[in-house]
Amino acid sequence: MRAREFLFGMAFLLVAMDVTAANPKPKPNTKPEDDIVSRERGPKTDLVLEDDVFSSAYYDVVKILNAANRCSEFFGGPTTINIFDRMVAQTQKNYLSADIGIRMSGKTENITDKRTNRAFRLFEKISINGNGPFYRGRLFSFAPSAKGVGSYKPATREARALMLLHELGHLVTTDDGKWLLPNDGSDEGLSRRNSTKIETICGKEIAALGAAEGKTEVTASAGKAKPD
Repeated sequence: MRAREFLFGMAFLLVAMDVTAANPKPKPNTKPEDDIVSRERGPKTDLVLEDDVFSSAYYDVVKILNAANRCSEFFGGPTTINIFDRMVAQTQKNYLSADIGIRMSGKTENITDKRTNRAFRLFEKISINGNGPFYRGRLFSFAPSAKGVGSYKPATREARALMLLHELGHLVTTDDGKWLLPNDGSDEGLSRRNSTKIETICGKEIAALGAAEGKTEVTASAGKAKPD
């Protein structure tokens, strides 16, 4: 009798295991875009993964937005990092006229982040210029220096952060539904004023990036000077 009960129990267990194997638990419905904008890893793009210059600038801006400061508050706090990640995921490196840093163009898509309830927009095309002030102080060794960005020299840590924050300002809305920065693609004067506005608000945090970089360089030099 006991042997029969044991065999019946084993048979029932094997059937249950077979049913479970045939009907595995459904995996969570994860959209590819959720993986792209993961705050833990950053956007999975070549610019962040393989371009050291851009990657450094990306993490500088994330650091600013993730902290409690006037600049982060202006953009809406740490939840803006999700929007910044979407912007970066859309960005590609191109080679344009030397006076262009970053260009956003094409159709725009209005989006609401369901996790944060933040409204923003994305442009169809976002180009970062390999010939411009984000990467180069001058295009050729014999050419004059490129124009600065705000009060910062081109191809500096501060200039790169300012450029990225400037473009982010065109994507984020204020409490009354307006863009933080008005469109300035065809108005160089307005573009400079927009950069000045961001620098006025975020200047302390941007300047700290350059100060930290200088401190690192001095420390490294001092280390080399020490005798073995």
